[in-house]
Amino acid sequence: MTDYYKIAYIGAGSHRFSMGLFRNIVSAGKLDGKPIHAALVDIDERVLGYTANILSNMAKNSGVDIKVTHHVNQREALENAQFLYKSISVGGQAAEWFDNYIPMKFGIPQNTGDTCGPGGFFRGMRCGPPVQSIARDMVELCPDAVLLNYTNPQATIVKTARRVKKDLQYIGLCHELFGGMNAIKQFNNSMTDLPEVKNWDSDLDFTYVGVNHYAWMLSVENQGKDLYAIMREKWEKAYEKGVGGRKFNWYLLGQHDYFPYPGSRHVAEFMPEYFNYFNHKGNPFGITVLRDVKSLGLSHRAAVHRFSMLSRDFSLKKLPKPTEHGEHALQMTADFINNEASHHHVVNVPNFGQSLCSNLPEGAILEVPGSFKDGKMVGIDVGSIDNEIANLVKVHCITQDYVVDAWQKGDTDVLLKGLLHDPMCAFIEDPDAIEAMMWNMLFYQREWLPTFAELIPKTEEELKERVGKYFVSKKDLATQKDAYKVKWPPREELKAKCLPPQE
Repeated sequence: MTDYYKIAYIGAGSHRFSMGLFRNIVSAGKLDGKPIHAALVDIDERVLGYTANILSNMAKNSGVDIKVTHHVNQREALENAQFLYKSISVGGQAAEWFDNYIPMKFGIPQNTGDTCGPGGFFRGMRCGPPVQSIARDMVELCPDAVLLNYTNPQATIVKTARRVKKDLQYIGLCHELFGGMNAIKQFNNSMTDLPEVKNWDSDLDFTYVGVNHYAWMLSVENQGKDLYAIMREKWEKAYEKGVGGRKFNWYLLGQHDYFPYPGSRHVAEFMPEYFNYFNHKGNPFGITVLRDVKSLGLSHRAAVHRFSMLSRDFSLKKLPKPTEHGEHALQMTADFINNEASHHHVVNVPNFGQSLCSNLPEGAILEVPGSFKDGKMVGIDVGSIDNEIANLVKVHCITQDYVVDAWQKGDTDVLLKGLLHDPMCAFIEDPDAIEAMMWNMLFYQREWLPTFAELIPKTEEELKERVGKYFVSKKDLATQKDAYKVKWPPREELKAKCLPPQE
């Protein structure tokens, strides 16, 4: 009987991550010297069947022994698993429609809406129950396993899992560092006399910290030379050129003396003084105006159709080809197996004992470099950081507890306090409007928020009675054109809060 290394992938129907991860799995071929047993999990049995066939055929086409099983019951997949990956989306584009377009009625634009702001808040609450279930099953069925999470919002999801068991190896991943470092690489090679950077992950030394999608570079060196000092000196030229597609990031370097590396669209949502009702259209930073949920839905349907076709392609010619590049999950799996501590990975892990950053909150989920040591992911201690940057990040660290407390307790008072604490909501300075927005979002998302079930209005009439003039009707959300319309714009005098000043 063959002895397999068992990995489990929860959310294997994902159209964003599954094929990339499959290509890496087939490229690896074996883990810990053993053939791989890939146990795939998804609640959509039809799509799960497609992706299981694709992975099986990819392995066959490459002559690799991979045992593929697929499960609707996650417990079957998790039992005795040695490594896990997760990419789920609770509610999909149906829920994202409400995440993004109900807040827009109140003059709160979100170009992404999956991490902070009201969209990130509700997405985190929707993901809470299944994440808690996965964490509990891990404790029971595979307590020594590591789970790598691709699902946003990383911070509240990791915090939810770590509340089940403090030292559970539930780790958040993100790709945004790669784009940010490529921008710094382009800057180095086109605007400095320092040695050419070919591979930023090996040619540059750097540290960073923050929360996911809002993390800041602390230091950057090229062969012992301070590249960061040159970045600070030449930020205006980098801003004008939009080096690396990070125009907004270079501008922030000029304002705050530090460079946030995630994509500009993500960073902007954490800083509504730059991205709000008054300046989100035609702003000078080239940031997406508003999330196009309709296009995302079409993309998902196209991907499912492609999965269907690939799963029946017995010629095997059109299948994705194996590669070790792309996702870093398999490299992390190998590092875990080999106890390889020299490779640093971008991870989201808890600041327990303030061991990662001494002036960011205890227990906050922070994004830092980390490596495996004796089966545990250990984040790098960056010490104390600049107080201005710490204060910018701290606001969002505090939000993490509001999100998790709100859904676990089913407490609308906690939910409202958290929303009012969020900078994007606080910008409009209208607690009544934010409370009404909350009830509208709860009403339309009730099927995905079980802990609030007894509190959410059951009918439109009950919702109208609850929110009064702030009622968002189905017609208000019927089409994307309707959804984009603002019904209750913020007061004009709030325009004075915008940065840079708007005419």
